Amino acid sequence: MNKPLIGVSCNMEEKLVSKINHRYVQTLSNTYIKAVEAGGGIPVIIPNSLNEEDLKTLADRLDGFIFSGGGDVDPAVYGGLSDETVGGVSDYRDETELALLKYFINETDKPVFGICRGVQILNVAMGGTLIIDLPKAGKMRHSLTEYPREEFTHEIRVEEGSRLKEILKDENRVNSFHHQALDKVADGLFVTAYSVKDGVIEAVENRGERYILGVQWHPEELIAHEGHLALFKELVRQAKK
Repeated sequence: MNKPLIGVSCNMEEKLVSKINHRYVQTLSNTYIKAVEAGGGIPVIIPNSLNEEDLKTLADRLDGFIFSGGGDVDPAVYGGLSDETVGGVSDYRDETELALLKYFINETDKPVFGICRGVQILNVAMGGTLIIDLPKAGKMRHSLTEYPREEFTHEIRVEEGSRLKEILKDENRVNSFHHQALDKVADGLFVTAYSVKDGVIEAVENRGERYILGVQWHPEELIAHEGHLALFKELVRQAKK
């Protein structure tokens, strides 16, 4: 059987490339590429500069999709108020991912996997909201950038009977590089993991046959551990359907 094509969203930011010239740069960590390959799929990076018609054409050729990590979602998208803690916002990326998510969820039955920012934009696209900044909301600091990205930083509690539990099995250790998190969970999504220490939402999924799953950590950095690699293997397995 041919390997499924797994689309992966990427970052888009404006950079100074000379003293007078600015240029938009679209980037994606190679760890996502390696994780999809290790899971048995072929990664396809999706640019943020396509028009909606071309995005749909490309989406029709893909078998599954990963919404990757990155900068913050613009709070205006979900009715929030921006403050000094919000950073890395890209209107291009927000528009692209929201259009893709709504198309994938409403017009196809293809599997969707959200990672960090990806679970946040998934929740927003389906009608949910975000906590703008965890420390300001009285939660613990989850942007633990002082740790190597391939190291575990805290534990989660995974709901028994959930799809996530079936995939992770006994693995309950994750890494953590985010300062925002899910607040109001969208209709159609169910919380399946929490941070042990402060109850921050760490994962959501849907119910039924359709495969929609989002996690707040970065499993692409942890594929040396079978539980986290299994998240990519399961996405590819679902995409083969």
